Amino acid sequence: MSQSNEWQGIIRGILLAILLAIATAAIAFLLAAALQMLRIPPTANWAYNIGLLLNLTVYFIGLTQLLYIIPLLIVFWRQRRFALLKGLTIGAVIIALLNFGCFLYVSSLFGV
Repeated sequence: MSQSNEWQGIIRGILLAILLAIATAAIAFLLAAALQMLRIPPTANWAYNIGLLLNLTVYFIGLTQLLYIIPLLIVFWRQRRFALLKGLTIGAVIIALLNFGCFLYVSSLFGV
């Protein structure tokens, strides 16, 4: 594999990780909005649990991404697409670090 093709694969992997994180957040926001539009009373225990789960999905996107990044890493490893594998790993680490930084910032705002 030439040097430029490897860099293209790495960039594609990083972009794939970023787009998957955006898609995960968008799906969680849409599901939360749909749940809110149902106008279910807040005393409904299942609605509260689903709302909490959707909020945690967005809040801990760095942990949530393990559900889709690890299977993709295994698939790319088996397909021997190592440049894409490297890029996906780099993108996942960037997202996790960004998530951790935002988590610390929000925690400091609320004094937690």
